[in-house]
Amino acid sequence: MKLSQLHGKSLFVGNTFRGVCRGVALSLKSQAVKYLLCASTQTQSVTDFSVGVSAVTEIADGIQLSRLRPCYPKSCAKISIGLPVYSFEGGYLGVVTDLDLNDFVATKLYTDRGDVLPLTSVFACSDAVILRKEQAYPLGQRIPTPLLSSFTDKSEALVTKPILRVAIRNKSLIKLTLSLPPFNMDEPLRKRRFF
Repeated sequence: MKLSQLHGKSLFVGNTFRGVCRGVALSLKSQAVKYLLCASTQTQSVTDFSVGVSAVTEIADGIQLSRLRPCYPKSCAKISIGLPVYSFEGGYLGVVTDLDLNDFVATKLYTDRGDVLPLTSVFACSDAVILRKEQAYPLGQRIPTPLLSSFTDKSEALVTKPILRVAIRNKSLIKLTLSLPPFNMDEPLRKRRFF
C-alpha cells in the first residue's frame, strides 16, 4: 500500500462520516505508522485530529474505523503528500509525492524529482522532511570484484568499518574509495546520486 492510496480517503465509523485522511505519523526508529492524520471536512487541507492505526479495520473505498478516539501523535514524524524535502546541508530535493507502506511500516519515500529515498535516511520531519547527513565513506556498498581479495575472503563483501580499518592498515584506502561510486567511472551517470 502507498500513502497516496490513503490520502483523501474518507473515514467512517459504521456508516457515519468522521473525516478525511491527509497523512500519517510514524516512528522514525521503527518506521511503523502509529497514527492517521485527519481533517474534519473534505475541503480542509490542514489536519486537526489523528486516529491510532489500531482503530483501522478495513481499507477499501473509504477507511473503516472500529472507534473514533482522537489522540495526539506523541514522538512521531508527520508525513503527508506535498511536504518539501531538504538535505542535511539545506539543499532542496523536491516534495513528497508518495510513501511505501507495507503492513503500516514505511520503507521508501518518493519525491517529485524522481528520487526514491529509504526511510532510514530521514533525520527529522514536521513541516519539512530533512535527510540525514551522508556518511563520509560509502558504508554498505559492494566491494568491486578485483579488490575483493585484498580486503576479505567473502564473495559478496560490503564496505564496513572493519573493512575500512583493513584498508587503512594496508595503505589502500584511496584505492578502495576511488573504486566505489561516485568516483568509479564504470558506473553509468544516471545511476549516480549527487546531493
